[in-house]
Amino acid sequence: MANDKILDDFAEIISQFQAISGNQINLEQFNNTEEKLRDILSQLQFELLNAQQKRNWEEVNKLELALTECQLTLNRVTAAIINVSIVGINQKNLAEMQKILQEIDTARKTQVNIDFAIRLLGFLRRLFL
Repeated sequence: MANDKILDDFAEIISQFQAISGNQINLEQFNNTEEKLRDILSQLQFELLNAQQKRNWEEVNKLELALTECQLTLNRVTAAIINVSIVGINQKNLAEMQKILQEIDTARKTQVNIDFAIRLLGFLRRLFL
């Protein structure tokens, strides 16, 4: 992906979760995460359109998977907002978040952004179970 904004948005989401006091996600954080995921979804749709125009079918397939993962994650966050449930952040998730932030830096350097985005969306969706 030419645009590192997607990775920046992921880094912001993960950093925000890491900074949660008392390990409890509140409604404002859910709303912020929902907004960021909507931005990511729009960016992925734009990237998909570009890949389709270039007839880069391998990239199209990856982006379609990323869009599906993003939409599923967004649905989970939206459901959490509707349910106003409290999601806990445990130590295992905190360790995973630190690892993800390091991988975001690596992904920026190696340009494997879409594969990483797919994996990260899966983690975020599991977080909201």
